[in-house]
Amino acid sequence: MQQHHRLGAVEWSRYDNKASFRHRPALLYHFGVAPFEQVQPGVLRQVTHFARQQMNPVAVFHTAADYLRAHRWEVPTYAMLAGLVTEAFRVVEQQLTTQLSGLLTPNLRQQLDALFTTEEQAPAHSHRPYRLTTLKRSLELMRPAAIRANIQDYTVLHALFTHVHPVVQALDLSEELVRYYARYVERAQVFQVQQQADKKYLMVLCFVVYQFYQLGDLLTETLLQAVQTHRNAAQRETQERVYRQQQDSAGNLRQVLDGVVAHGAALVELEHVAFSFARTNAEKVAALLAWLQTPDVAAFAQLRQTAQQLRKGGGGSPTGPYYQVVEERSRALQRRLGEILRLVAYEGRPDSPLAQALTQYRNRAGNPGSQPLATFLKAAERTALQEADSPVSLYKALLAGHVADHLKAGKLNLVHSLSYRPFETYLLDAATWAAQREELLFHTNLTDLRAPGPFLDALQTKLATAFARTFERLNAGTNPAVRQRADGRPRFLTPARPAEEDAPPTRPLFPEPGLISLHEVLHTVNQQCRFTECLEHWSPRHRPPRPAERVFFAGVMAYGCNLGLTRMAHATKHVAQSTLENTVNWYFSLENLRRANDAVVALTGKLPVSRLFQRAPGQTHTSSDGQKYYVAVDSIHATYSYKYFGQDKGLVSYGFLDDRHRLFYSTTFTSATREAPYMIDGLLHNDVVESTIHSTDTHGFTEVNFAVTYLIQVAFAPRIQSFQDQQLYAFAGMAVPDLAAYALRLGKPLDRSLIEAQWETILRLIVSLKQKHVTASTVLKRLNSYSQHHPLYLALRELGRAVRTEFLLRYMDDQDLRKRIDDQLDKLESTHQFARAVFYGQNGQFRYAGKEEQQIADACKRLVQNVIVCWNCLYLNEQLFQARPVERQALADAIARMSPVSWQHINLQGEFDFSDEALTDALRFDLGALLSVEWEAAEG
Repeated sequence: MQQHHRLGAVEWSRYDNKASFRHRPALLYHFGVAPFEQVQPGVLRQVTHFARQQMNPVAVFHTAADYLRAHRWEVPTYAMLAGLVTEAFRVVEQQLTTQLSGLLTPNLRQQLDALFTTEEQAPAHSHRPYRLTTLKRSLELMRPAAIRANIQDYTVLHALFTHVHPVVQALDLSEELVRYYARYVERAQVFQVQQQADKKYLMVLCFVVYQFYQLGDLLTETLLQAVQTHRNAAQRETQERVYRQQQDSAGNLRQVLDGVVAHGAALVELEHVAFSFARTNAEKVAALLAWLQTPDVAAFAQLRQTAQQLRKGGGGSPTGPYYQVVEERSRALQRRLGEILRLVAYEGRPDSPLAQALTQYRNRAGNPGSQPLATFLKAAERTALQEADSPVSLYKALLAGHVADHLKAGKLNLVHSLSYRPFETYLLDAATWAAQREELLFHTNLTDLRAPGPFLDALQTKLATAFARTFERLNAGTNPAVRQRADGRPRFLTPARPAEEDAPPTRPLFPEPGLISLHEVLHTVNQQCRFTECLEHWSPRHRPPRPAERVFFAGVMAYGCNLGLTRMAHATKHVAQSTLENTVNWYFSLENLRRANDAVVALTGKLPVSRLFQRAPGQTHTSSDGQKYYVAVDSIHATYSYKYFGQDKGLVSYGFLDDRHRLFYSTTFTSATREAPYMIDGLLHNDVVESTIHSTDTHGFTEVNFAVTYLIQVAFAPRIQSFQDQQLYAFAGMAVPDLAAYALRLGKPLDRSLIEAQWETILRLIVSLKQKHVTASTVLKRLNSYSQHHPLYLALRELGRAVRTEFLLRYMDDQDLRKRIDDQLDKLESTHQFARAVFYGQNGQFRYAGKEEQQIADACKRLVQNVIVCWNCLYLNEQLFQARPVERQALADAIARMSPVSWQHINLQGEFDFSDEALTDALRFDLGALLSVEWEAAEG
């Protein structure tokens, strides 16, 4: 290069800006890179397109830089590219507002202006808020009053939505852009929105659409949880009633049985009389009439009423009094769900009996009438409906139950929704996929999946090799970690951890207990990685001056330590409550907190000491697990779990940890939700830790997860309980060893054609996940709900069976793999106690009803944990740096045997000041003067 351009030897110390500017054209030409000034108009158009897709300037900046590099265009200076991004956002807003002004009719403009007024057309105050204010906050509670309030808001929003949705479609707004403007309206005061001139209509349009979607999802979750609660209560009451009836009716049952036995004996005697040849017919009739007049016959007739009572109590029904209980409890269910079923437009196939019954229910305004459509009911339910005292009440309860089941199974959908749409709507658009398939595969590093044939051939070869190796070693007895059980089945042993690994270090490596304040820890780590700078104001433009760092620290501790904003403000000097609440409102978004966590996680990974905790250098072994928390307030996002919460409700905080003890992702969901769909989220929705192998316990294992992780090039290695009982699978035509000798089961051959037929849809799904077009938890929960009816589910399950079998064969053969999995899961389980110690306020119970606030508290808790781990690594790294060279290896070995998850030296709960100086301004009282005070009125 130097010779070609006759540059000669370069003295880089003297290579100034003028020289670099002079050489720039030659360098760009040599490397085949187009100068930025030539492509700037095209770059602005593309960046404007990115700005319409997502409203995060940082994300748009990085996307633009990647786009420039991919097209071999010159990447300009930071200031120039940042200015281009800012200009793109200005252009987007200008284009949208100009286009919107031509779409807004006078009537629609009047309806939107009405949101900035009050009901009484008088000035607003706390008891008379603006109409827009009343629509902002949904009540995420299960109380009937809260549900009624949500339904009222949904009715108002539905009327607005029918008018604004065509306008939003004409504007071609992305879901991300709609969400951004809607969330801005939620955070802002009404006057802040109103003063935005024409832009206010764009904001309010997006708010109406997004809030309508969100409220529809909330009402759907209300329906699902109310139905489940109703069923659980009905089953529990049925069991209790059956038990009581069994106790109360024991005497009646004995009486009926004794009467039947006595009556049977009498009938036998009458039979002898009737067939006797020694008596005349007249004597036989006289004997029969005499018997009918006996007290025993009269007593037996009374037993009929007793038997009917026993049957009504469930003695003669295979389901017991269950449907009777459902009927009796139906009114309570109707108070919650009657209007939801009538107003929320759930859609299914036109030929679906349930969809037809639901349409009839809506058309009749929630009154099914005397002859409702009942073809969707089961036979037992139809029988119970015919025998019910109040068939309308029972019908409504059964209808709600079937709607809930069909929503879970994907047979009913909510078109205008975020979480309950038809599955296909979550994937990349089919036309976009067809036009950009190769480019999308390249950008997501999935070119190896271009065709199914080579991919499946390689998987089949890998599976055949695993079968051969595992059973060759089993048959030869060369697998040292296998013992034979009494029934002939193999027992796979996992080596115990060496005793020296659990031995404490010879000298303490951390400061004395309680010596370091949490505020100091936050401040020290923030100086090194500036994680508070990730907490950006919600608005990308027109940002006010940033609050002081101490306000951000107070907010993180208020949520992360579960103290609450009010309590934190009262206990903190130099931080006003209004300032703290305003900062949390505008800066503490979930995305900001995740980026702040990423900044701390990235700093921890850069420290050399963190590499000492890796068991397998060159691999990044991650794990995920859920931790249960009580929820002390009424919340739709908390569910009952008798195993974990008894009679109370709770939620799950699902966290991810890598082998360097970095908590790189977390989320929350109800305790009734399975953890498996959320596993892929943590692997894809973080920008720091790139997992190569991931472990969970049995709760995170599904065959679909095996398939998806294999396709995104992450080795899934769960710890499966009783894994020897799992069926193994092989492709048709594969040579498989005899498994009978080891009591292992082989399922039916895998169908390659099933996978190949769905290959394009599989690729669309994986590209959609890797591009973060949709979260894995959303799409996989929707896909799993379809169960065996969806062809994509069947194809992923077939692929997952092959991947799971290959893993199980290696798991049986490799005791070191089993030990690494156990060690990584043990690391994660040890962080649960750490989380409890950090989240100590209010007895460690969540006191937030809203989903977003629950997740913000969880993200702040994780941030506090990561900061402590990072501080510990900084401290240990400092000790290694200061140690003499001859001592460093011994110190490094001691550190490698310990864990940076240590918090005894951190003062998490502050301290009390018992010094005399703290009492200088204390109030003092004159007790004698106080006792002499009189307040009786003087006479005269």
